[in-house]
Amino acid sequence: MSHSLRRWLSSWPAFIMLLVAIFIWRRPDQFLHPYVWVEEGTVTLPAYLAEGWKSLFAPVAGYLVVPAKLIFLIAASLSFAHLPSIEYWLTLIFEVGTLALVAFSPTRLRFPKLAALAIAFLPTDSEVFAVSEYVFWWGTIWAFVAIFWDEGDKPRTLWRCVLVAVGGLSSPMAMPIAAILGFRAAALRKRADLVVFAVAVCVAAAQWVTMRATGALKPPAGMAVEVSAVVTRFFGHFFLASASVPVPVALIVGSAIVLGGVVFVVVRKKWQDPYFLMLSACLAAAILASATRVPVEIIHPFNAGPRYFFFPYIFLAWLLLYAIPEIGRVPRSLVYVIFAGAFAQFVFHSQRNHERVSWRAELNKCVAVGPAVYPLPIHYDGAQSRMWHVDLTGNQCSDLKSRSIF
Repeated sequence: MSHSLRRWLSSWPAFIMLLVAIFIWRRPDQFLHPYVWVEEGTVTLPAYLAEGWKSLFAPVAGYLVVPAKLIFLIAASLSFAHLPSIEYWLTLIFEVGTLALVAFSPTRLRFPKLAALAIAFLPTDSEVFAVSEYVFWWGTIWAFVAIFWDEGDKPRTLWRCVLVAVGGLSSPMAMPIAAILGFRAAALRKRADLVVFAVAVCVAAAQWVTMRATGALKPPAGMAVEVSAVVTRFFGHFFLASASVPVPVALIVGSAIVLGGVVFVVVRKKWQDPYFLMLSACLAAAILASATRVPVEIIHPFNAGPRYFFFPYIFLAWLLLYAIPEIGRVPRSLVYVIFAGAFAQFVFHSQRNHERVSWRAELNKCVAVGPAVYPLPIHYDGAQSRMWHVDLTGNQCSDLKSRSIF
């Protein structure tokens, strides 16, 4: 291989092209036949019909998801008839751009390009990939980039505030993000960190007020978290989540990963490393957020609620990458084995498909009924037989189309 070819393969254009290819592979049907999914059709669309662009800050599932709303509003304003296609490309640009932020920003993450690829190769079902409704998961990552910003680099305070604002207005993770940025400000004692922390507090307050008003702060009644289930799901299944593998085996694997992490902390005195502590806090917050949202026993990275593994697996991967330069040959080999298992799961289980439905055809059917009501189908899990529906009159569908530029 020539030197010039090697240089190009390691350049940012080649990296971006690789990410785009991975995203298309993970959800080929969303690339070929994009459609509107879940709450975007049943919550965001009716809110847009009633309030237009004022619905940008209307909550979904009880909290603010501004990046997802923004993509919907831009796409709907351009062409409601081509809504899914425009959303798909805007979403792809946003999500690939998010990984580019991870890869090329001056952070203290180790092997930043691999940290970005770890997200692209995440060993979960591709539920949150290339679907505009789930873009808020990706927007939250912007704030994590601000958390791990290299204090030795230029402060770039304004840009970091933008990262925190986008991340905080994406999901309830705004609250633990603010706490972690507060720790960073106290540990590093930089003026720029105090400013970024202040912005994070304001954004977290906005999420908290919204969630309190909608009742989203209340955890499900009677929920108890089993430690064994947490270790199995959030550690063991990162390496081995096949249905054919007995749960005790996954528990043993997860326990070994946790034990190895504890040994690493003790031997290397990692409590003295603020970036390691912040990374560990991100993992703990992500697991806690998932475990208090749904019973851990019923979720699975490929079969049930894969979105709840998105953040925990990102931070687990980043922690493993963080440890590599500081461990010996044998434990490093074990880390490589863990990543190999995760990659194998990505290859064999992460691709997601759905049954084709024509958005334009359904929209035309809706318009044709005039003042009558038409149940506009919205994808839920990819099967036509289990699609959700939003009831719209034909006149409302005509109104939505008429608002578009094209």
